[in-house]
Amino acid sequence: MTLARKGLATVIEWQKFCAGASDIVQEAKGLTVRFSNGRRQWLDVRESEGAIELRGVVVRRAVAERLPHAALVARERNRARSLAGFRADDRGRIVGEAWVPIPGLTRAEFLHYVRSVAAACDLFEFQLAGHDRE
Repeated sequence: MTLARKGLATVIEWQKFCAGASDIVQEAKGLTVRFSNGRRQWLDVRESEGAIELRGVVVRRAVAERLPHAALVARERNRARSLAGFRADDRGRIVGEAWVPIPGLTRAEFLHYVRSVAAACDLFEFQLAGHDRE
């Protein structure tokens, strides 16, 4: 069973969902999604009560500072996205993120979120910076 009851909170071992996925490399606090075109995107994975947070850096602060109205561009981008949201974080980076509800979560659904968030971050990174750094 992939879900376990721990007190009142439901927790999940997301690493088990990633096992066997040839395009996903697990790391200590996250994972890297590799795309068929050679690009890749790292996602930070954090578990909280009732959800898993996926966050990928789109561009670092140095790049964001060179972009006019980077936060506004991220906000406009959110209008066209349903799984991943974009924002400027407290470190000045543009990040993409999603919260995945744990109750009833299946492996297929989790991997769909992971791949969708990574792809959205990677595409936005390419459009803003023109290169693959994350």
